[in-house]
Amino acid sequence: MDIEKQLSRETSRRNWDKVIAHVGEDQERFADLFNIFLKGESNAILGASQAIGSISEKQPRLIQPYANDLVGYLKSDPIDAVKRNTMRIFQFIDIPEEVEGDLFDIAMNYLKSIEVAITVKAFSMTALRKICAKYPELAHEVIFQIEILVKEQVSAGLTNRGEHELIKLNKILDKTMRF
Repeated sequence: MDIEKQLSRETSRRNWDKVIAHVGEDQERFADLFNIFLKGESNAILGASQAIGSISEKQPRLIQPYANDLVGYLKSDPIDAVKRNTMRIFQFIDIPEEVEGDLFDIAMNYLKSIEVAITVKAFSMTALRKICAKYPELAHEVIFQIEILVKEQVSAGLTNRGEHELIKLNKILDKTMRF
């Protein structure tokens, strides 16, 4: 299968599922898919980001070597659908130390921005909490920003995610205060 050609045919779940099935657990096919994500045509990029997100949830080991590339891609300010799918990936993988600082800054900027989509903000909350689990001293800053979003009640989903992440972040702080 020519993955890029397949992704360019149509933007649909059915089509993405074909690509996901083709890639399977094959690291080389995944590398081809990831290359399309970084350098393909716009329709193919959107489909690749969707497929990569789904694969990452089930097989995080395939995406793990590309964490640095994902953060670099986020710095290029891609379209919201790609931001959403990329931030979603960070929920499923271990965030490598070398990208934690940049990812923290990107995710915090997403939370603060009025232009960023709600789902991007929701996935950013989870990525930030995962970083705070390693660096609890950052939790206060993240809690403050999430509390603002929860109070604004922009959407029920974002408020719900924010409330759940606040509980987890406060547990992180409680744990560090015991020592």
